Amino acid sequence: MDSGLISKAAHEIGVTQPAMSKLIQQIEAELGVRLFERSRGRLFATPEANYLRNVANSVLNQLNDATRFLQDYGNMRAGDLRVLSIAGPALFFMPNLINEFVPELSQVKASLMAWHSANIVNWISNHQSGVGLVEIYDSNPFLKREELDLRCVCAIPRSHKLAAKDLVMPRDLVRENLALIVSDHPLFKDIQSAFSAANCQMNVQFQSDLFVSQFTMIEERGLIGIIDPINVRNYQIYSRGSDNIVFRRFEPRIGLKLTVVSPSLRPLSVLENEFKSVLVKELTKIADPPFR
Repeated sequence: MDSGLISKAAHEIGVTQPAMSKLIQQIEAELGVRLFERSRGRLFATPEANYLRNVANSVLNQLNDATRFLQDYGNMRAGDLRVLSIAGPALFFMPNLINEFVPELSQVKASLMAWHSANIVNWISNHQSGVGLVEIYDSNPFLKREELDLRCVCAIPRSHKLAAKDLVMPRDLVRENLALIVSDHPLFKDIQSAFSAANCQMNVQFQSDLFVSQFTMIEERGLIGIIDPINVRNYQIYSRGSDNIVFRRFEPRIGLKLTVVSPSLRPLSVLENEFKSVLVKELTKIADPPFR
């Protein structure tokens, strides 16, 4: 119908003219309707043929759209990316990582939800969708897990005398006012154990459930914190490279244990799987910061 001639149509699809005529006859026999009428040596389309052509064009357009979408999906320029994270990383670290990961002008729809670990585990376990970052790392048959242990560092005001040290230990902090995570957090208990093992007392002046809240107290009140590398990155992002707070190595080693979780019963999409790899790679890279 587009070419106007059987011979031209046969050439366009790479068959002989008799084969094209036979193909039309086979379609007519299968449908039970005439598609073309011959008049004065030419074929003229019937109303049934026009109807079929419109339907065929619609199907082909949908197929072409689907093909382009899947190609974009494979190239990570389309699709849905659902990320679930505990609150701290969701403030600056995770949005920054998603921003760097998702190509500009792409059709990717990204979402980031800040939930408690238990809620993230329940959601991914039940829906078998998304990539999550949680604090708990117990075995779960509905989840794949990649465990990480991120070494914590000492956050010190730049003007403080301890900023000149390469290594900070509990004995250096005995007379210092501390800003720490809340007491029921596993990390607080590890810090407490480190001080106890060194026969040192902690003087905790400020506690919060988010490390980011401590930065103001460290900058303005001269407090000293012990924080994980993700929140070092949070500070670097939100402060736009400010050096009001410096970070120094802390001994003994105290680690924040995190787990990247994903569904175990359903494969991740190309987009989700690649983001998970990027997330694990980034967390691994910062797990043992090269601070002085």
